[in-house]
Amino acid sequence: MKKICFLLVLIFIFSLPVNASESYQLAYPVKDGYARIVKDLKWGLVNDRLEPVLTPKWDFLGDLTEGFRLIRSGTLSGFADREGKQVIAPQFIQAENFSQGLSAVKNAEGKWGFINTTGELVIPYQYDEANSFSDGLALIRTEGLYGYIDKENNAVIPPTYTEAYPFSENLACIKSEGGYGYIHTDGSLAITPQYELAFDFCEGVAVIKNGQYGLIDTSGKTLIVPSFDRLFPMSKNGLLKAEKGGKMAFVNTSGQPKTEFLYTDLGDFSEGFCPVGTSEGYGYINSSFELVLSPTWEQAGDFSDGLAPVKKDGLWGYIDTEGNLKTDYCFTEASSFAFGSAVVCTEDGSWQFVTANTLSSFTSEETPYEMTTESRTLLLEIDHSFLYTPTGTVPLDAAPVIMDGHTMLPIRAVIEAIGGTVTWNAESQKITIEKDGHVVILTLNKTAAIADGRLTLMSAAPVIENGRTLCPLRFVTESLDCHVTWNGETKQILISY
Repeated sequence: MKKICFLLVLIFIFSLPVNASESYQLAYPVKDGYARIVKDLKWGLVNDRLEPVLTPKWDFLGDLTEGFRLIRSGTLSGFADREGKQVIAPQFIQAENFSQGLSAVKNAEGKWGFINTTGELVIPYQYDEANSFSDGLALIRTEGLYGYIDKENNAVIPPTYTEAYPFSENLACIKSEGGYGYIHTDGSLAITPQYELAFDFCEGVAVIKNGQYGLIDTSGKTLIVPSFDRLFPMSKNGLLKAEKGGKMAFVNTSGQPKTEFLYTDLGDFSEGFCPVGTSEGYGYINSSFELVLSPTWEQAGDFSDGLAPVKKDGLWGYIDTEGNLKTDYCFTEASSFAFGSAVVCTEDGSWQFVTANTLSSFTSEETPYEMTTESRTLLLEIDHSFLYTPTGTVPLDAAPVIMDGHTMLPIRAVIEAIGGTVTWNAESQKITIEKDGHVVILTLNKTAAIADGRLTLMSAAPVIENGRTLCPLRFVTESLDCHVTWNGETKQILISY
């Protein structure tokens, strides 16, 4: 498979326009209309049509922030415009991105000041540490103490704190003898210092810790009594990630769980899907917090443009929202799509841009037969990853295989093709299959099954093979009143339902 992928990569390189197939030492997804690329250890830009905009020339080129990009030439930093053209010559030992029209910069003596967008030094080099402006104030440190200045270099909040953080949503976290608390932009106390730990406000709430983790609002009112082993600081659309006993769940700002505590990892929602990690692997839940793509991957990324990168056997490929594989697993790295393209790293170490239209270049040569089956029949073939139905061909997550004399395969596509449903419970490791009043319950690695309420012993147990859950085909389908016929010469299975 790896050799096939490599050959297909070569075909891809020589058959597409130069701008889409160029290989790089490193590349980033398109953002704000441009993508950063690295070639011969120099940084450049392409646009969202993957056309060259800036020939690689800088030793570093940053993301676009307030119309400027941080650049580095040798050991010195400066700024370029959105297309990478120099506007402030590299001259600073260190520089921060522009924020609210100013950038914190460091001189050769190790002191920090601020420049405006023309490069003029508007706040002299005088601070031992300086942060970007937020809510009109910048956190600075001098003589070992933290305070806050405005854009005219007035010490709005004099340096009096041994620990302090930038403002977020007009509140800043500070530490005093009483613990962590918050101040207003005028320096007045907003929330009395009382916490072991406290984090920035986000969407009007902040995570705090007193023994365990809880949540407060901007008035200091407790929304979630400290009760979680961990509560992640970033609230998104009123949801937070919480952890108890080593398992994670989504909770709302009242602390009510939206999912069970059964995940080892939680991603972020994108296009109505969220990657989740379980003991079995990574899958996806939908916006109703239902598991819709079974956990069968080693890792999983965000959906974008209807596609998501997933990892299996150490390599990445792409799936659609139905879980159908759109490429082989042949990338060592793969990003989510952005503005119509994604960045992948092939096994030879080169980085490229791919589009939804070019993903098919990274699939194996196996193609489905041009055929459909008769009414109420399905056709499968051993080691052939397609299911043939009366309405067309359905790609399978994995081909049917013979294991100890039994046909095993991921059962979902077959069950859904005959009008049934499949549900996976990661905590109990049970597979529940339902159709026309029939209910079959299987347990991973167990030969005992329940078919329509009766305990039954199977001759083969469901297993995980290469990240996929394989079930015994004959037992499941016959329990649903289907008829299975095996052709030993062609290695084909006909299912009548």
